[in-house]
Amino acid sequence: MRYRAVAMDVDGTITDDNLLICPEAINGIRRLKKLGLDVIICSGNVLPIAYAISFYTGARGPIVAENGGVVYADGEVFVLAEQEKAVEAFEFLKGKVDVKRLFTDRWRESEVGFYQDVPVQKVKEILRGYDVLVESSGYAIHIMPNHLTKMDGIRFLSDLIGISTDEIIAIGDGDNDARMLKGCAYGIALANASEKAKESADHITKERHGKGFLEAVELIEKMLEK
Repeated sequence: MRYRAVAMDVDGTITDDNLLICPEAINGIRRLKKLGLDVIICSGNVLPIAYAISFYTGARGPIVAENGGVVYADGEVFVLAEQEKAVEAFEFLKGKVDVKRLFTDRWRESEVGFYQDVPVQKVKEILRGYDVLVESSGYAIHIMPNHLTKMDGIRFLSDLIGISTDEIIAIGDGDNDARMLKGCAYGIALANASEKAKESADHITKERHGKGFLEAVELIEKMLEK
């Protein structure tokens, strides 16, 4: 198998529990680049944040933001979904429980993100009648278009840049990473990953967060040697 890219989550994958980027992860990203792989930031966060992370960590590749709702490649931005249904669902949710949108939502274009002060299962129950997908990153809850996930964003991106999803390795830790871990050629979940993410992965690291990401990079290096 010839791998050409790595799609990597951010929060909990290259950061610690306090959302600080781990030095080991930066080292790992640069090792992936030395292997000639595209490093795709694949985040639930908004594009401006994902772009800054990509630039300053050295990934400097294509980006899938907002859980697949926004894609960036070669200087172009593609918004793949309208935000209206998610906003409508959130307004209904606000009438039932005390929730607050993320500070970064001022830049969000395709979904709604809010602080995880309410159990995600309760949010799903309240919004059961709405045509939206509710998922947790482990750090925030996202109300997303029902037809879009990170994996859908990766498929759209792969067509843009001319590679196959069979040539992409995915690394992640949250429920919102599960579909990309299962849908890409090979999925690596970190030791701190949710059960849903672990069940979707081909491999689970022994280490957590940045050390786990570096462990995943070492595994990829061995895979490419074969």
